[in-house]
Parts: sequence; C-alpha cells; structure tokens
Amino acid sequence: MVVDGRHSAQAALEALRREGGAGLILPAAENQIAQVETPHGCVALATLVRARRGAPAHVTRVLDALFSRAFVAPDWQAGIDVAVVHPDLVVVTKEGDRFAASGWRVASGRALVTRVAVEEAQRAALEAAEELPSRRADASRASEAATQARQRVNAATTVVTKAEAELERREREIARVSAQIAEAASRVDVLNDEAQAAGAQRLVLENELTQLRATLPALERAVAESATRQALADESLARVEALRGEAQHAAAALARREAEFAERRRLIEQRRAEIETRLEGRSLERAAAAERRESLEFDLQVLGRLTRIVSNAAEDIRLSQEAMDSSYREQLEASRAGAERLEAVRNARRSADERLAAVAERAHRGQIELAELAVKVENLHEAIRRDLGVEPHELEAVEAPTLAEGVSLESHVGDLEARITSLGPINPLALEELAALEERYQELDAQVADVRHARRELQEVVRALDEEIMQTFSLAVADVNEHFSTLIAMLFPGGQGRLILTEPDDPLNTGVEIEVRPMGRNVRRISLLSGGERSMAALAFLFAVFRSRPSPFYMMDEVEAALDDVNLQRFLSLVDEFRDEAQLLIVTHQKRTMEAADALYGVTMVPGASSKVVSQRVKKSPEEVSA
Repeated sequence: MVVDGRHSAQAALEALRREGGAGLILPAAENQIAQVETPHGCVALATLVRARRGAPAHVTRVLDALFSRAFVAPDWQAGIDVAVVHPDLVVVTKEGDRFAASGWRVASGRALVTRVAVEEAQRAALEAAEELPSRRADASRASEAATQARQRVNAATTVVTKAEAELERREREIARVSAQIAEAASRVDVLNDEAQAAGAQRLVLENELTQLRATLPALERAVAESATRQALADESLARVEALRGEAQHAAAALARREAEFAERRRLIEQRRAEIETRLEGRSLERAAAAERRESLEFDLQVLGRLTRIVSNAAEDIRLSQEAMDSSYREQLEASRAGAERLEAVRNARRSADERLAAVAERAHRGQIELAELAVKVENLHEAIRRDLGVEPHELEAVEAPTLAEGVSLESHVGDLEARITSLGPINPLALEELAALEERYQELDAQVADVRHARRELQEVVRALDEEIMQTFSLAVADVNEHFSTLIAMLFPGGQGRLILTEPDDPLNTGVEIEVRPMGRNVRRISLLSGGERSMAALAFLFAVFRSRPSPFYMMDEVEAALDDVNLQRFLSLVDEFRDEAQLLIVTHQKRTMEAADALYGVTMVPGASSKVVSQRVKKSPEEVSA
C-alpha cells in the first residue's frame, strides 16, 4: 500500500495490527528525486513503468523513487560494461539479467527454454483445439451410449439380483416345508408303532379278561358245591372283582388312547393335506420363477451385446487417445531435441560467463585493492595534515621529532601504535547511528504522544458513555418504579411495592431488588410469597417495564398458569388495560384467558396427517364491546 503522509501510514499500521496481518507500506517521496544521467545505450526503467491513468500524484513519486537509479541495457555485455563504470546503478536486461553493487545475477536460460516450450505448446494446443470438437463429439456420443448401457445393465442387474433373492427365498421355503413333511412322516410312523403296541396290549388284556370270565363259572360252582370252601370262594370272588375292575380300567385307558391316536391321525392327515396344497402352490411359483429367470437370461444376453458395443466404442476412443498420445510424444520429442540444443548453447554461454566472471572478479579485486590503497593514502595524508599541520608534499621540510636517547624512530612508532591500540576500536559510523537513533526516538516519541492523545480521547468517550448509561438507567429505574408501585396496588389491593437499588451511588455496578408487601402482611421479600403472589409480582414488574418503554406488541407464554380465579381476574383486567396500547400474544391453557381474547390460534394434527393451524375470531356481544 502507498500512503501520502505519516498520519495515513500510522492509520494503516493500526488497521493491520488490529486485523493481525502484515504488509509493506511505502510512504510517498516528499523530496525531489535526484536526477541521474542515463548511461550510453541504456533506457531509464522509470520511463517504462508508469502508474495507471487517474492514480494519485504520490504513487508516481513512489515509482520515480523506486526506479530512479535503474536502467535497461540492450544485452548482458553492455550491462556489464555499464555496471563496471557505474557501480552505484542497477542495470537490467530484457532476458532477466541484473547487475548492481549488491551482486550480479545472470538468467539461467530457463526462461528461454520455457518461451520456446510455450510457443511449441501453443502450436500443439491450436492443433489439438482444431481436433477437440470432433473428439468431444465422439467422446460425448460414446459417453451417452456408455451411460445408457450402464443404466440398462444396472437395471437388469437389479432385476436379476431381486429374482435370485426371491429364488433363494423360495428354495429355503421349499426346504423348510420338505423338512416339516419329513418330520410329520416320522411322527406318523412313531404314532403307528405306538398304535400297534397299544393294540397288542389290548389283545393281551382281552385274553386275560376271557380267561377270567372262563374261570368265574367254575369258581361259582365250587362255591355252591362246597361250603367248606366258602372262605376260598370269597377270596376268589374278591380277586375276580379286582381283576374285573382292572379290566374295566384297562378298557377305559385303551379307549382313551384310541381316541387320542384317532385325533392325532386326523391332525396329521390335515397337516399333510395342507403341505401338499402348499407344495402345489410352490410348484406354480417355481414355474413362474423359471419363466422370470429365462427373461432375465434374455436381458443378460441383450446386456452382453450392449456391453460389447460399449467395449467397441471404448476401443475406438482408446485408439483415438493413442493417436493423440503419439502426436503428443512426437511434439514432446521435438521439444526435448530443441531443449537439448538450447542446453548445449546454454552450457557454452555458462562457460563463457564463468570465464567472464573470473575476469570480472580479478578486475573487481584489483579495483578493491586500488581503492583500499587510495583510502590508505588519503588517510595517511589526512593524518599528516591533522598531526603535523603540513601538506604531504611539504613533509620533507618538517623536522624529525626529538627522541629520547637509545630510542629509535621505529620503536617510538611502535609505542604510539600500542597506545592507540590500547584505546580500543573506533566506530566511524557512530555519528550516523546516533542520528538514526535520534530520528527513531523522535518517531517513537511522536507515536507515544499520538497513543496518549488517542487514549485521552477514548477515556473521554467512555466517560460520556458512562454518564449517558447512568442517566438512561436512572430514568428507566424511576419510570419502572413508578409504574410498578401503581400496578402492585392494582394487583394487590391495599398492597405496596417498590424497586430498590443495592448501590445507588454506583449505577453501573448496582443491582435491583424488588420489594412487595401485600395488605395486612409484613412480608417484603418475594422469596417469602406464595407461588401465585410471586407470579403476580413478576407480572407487575413485567407490565411496568412494558409501560415505561412501550412496544408495538408483547408475547407471553403461560404467565397465568399459577394464578387462582381472583388473581386471574386481576391479570385479565391488567391485560384489558393494555389492549388499547399494544397487541398482546398470550400462550395459555386457561379458559377464561381464551374467553377474553379477540382471536384464538391453535395447532392440531389428525392421526396420519400433517399439522395445521386453526384460527377463530371471538365474537363479542354488544354489552362486552360497550364495556
């Protein structure tokens, strides 16, 4: 950024520091730019670099200051000649060479190679651009065909996947039903074996019963013939009765087993019929699945043909791409050959540059040594003038200094040099450093003065804001306290209420305490009131704020939920007072609050549908309207 003065630079630096950024700020040159004579064969760089039309004048001054000692030479040989003659100038060439007192820099030649490569790349790009529409059209058609084929393949694959999944599910169902049939057949075999065993047991019991029946007449005759065998007959009779009872029990158990076997056989036959019916249905489904598999196989064949078509198109595209790659490789080989030739030329130039640099280095060292000798001679002449007070060519007329006995001139010079060495190093740039430090000190002192001035201004602004805040806050507290006392007397008939500042002398840090005292009670703290009373006190404070700082509308959410009928009526009276001042939106479940409203809005949702808003405007009777 370029600024036109110190104040603009300070403002720019403050903006950069606030934003956490960094930048380079160039102040516009205030002094007249020193005119430098243009070397022979060169062009001043300042004449080639101009600001845009309409730019401020200080931008032009900055450009002149930056490029006043820079010149453009026709080639690097002329640039070296100018740099040797005028070491304080900056000499550049159009190829990128730069010669200045800080060092000489020669372009590496990469820019030349890049320029040739760019030209060849541009020609190749033009040729490729001519072929690009046809290639794009072929690629677009192939891409569309491939996309359509891919979509058909995806659709067919989806259908095949679904059919295979359905087939696998049908096969699993058939396997499960077959397993159930096998299990039922095994259970039928087991039941048949049990029925056969029960039948054999029944035959055994029937034989025993027949034998007992055959023995019974003989026993009865024996009882009739012999009274002496009465006890034996009674015993036999008891055994006969016991055997008869056991036979009856066995017959009953056998009958129950036969009924159970008949029921189980009926259920098994019913299950077998159901399984046979399901198997007939599965056979129909299997036939349908076979038909669908045939259709899917046909679709797969169609997709295979489409895939071959897409493959052929892709092969054509690949061949076109290979042809383009081949032409690109040929162009690349030609570029590489040119680059190799340029590299050879560059190597020859580099060797010449190295030789030239060696010669220039030797010349530069000679110039440095010559300059050092000239400086030493000048320093010696200055020392002669300063110490002896004579000119160097009059040195022969000066008498030699008087030396002590036994002291030679060389030893005296050595003593003097030792004494000078003991004084320590001398900084010849101390005056310049002192001037720079004084300038820096003055600049920093000016910045500190500006900062202090800005700080005083900010403190004045802060004090003004504090006074405005305290005044506004005091007025707001007074207004709210007045309306709060009035509303407390309305909501609590006979009651009192006020707002108290915890620190009246410090309005910026004070707190606000709410004091409410219902009629006949010495309770002042809100925390000691009941839930409804606390709600009423909060509503009084809220409406006091509304009345002190009016607004077009107010919104409240179930503020009367904890109020009884009496307090609810007082709240509705307060709402009715505010009806003419602003619009009130109240979220409520109280029926009386809904009756006092002008319009009702609700949100309902039928099962299985979306929610909707229902509105109803309440019609007021003439008596209510007049009231």
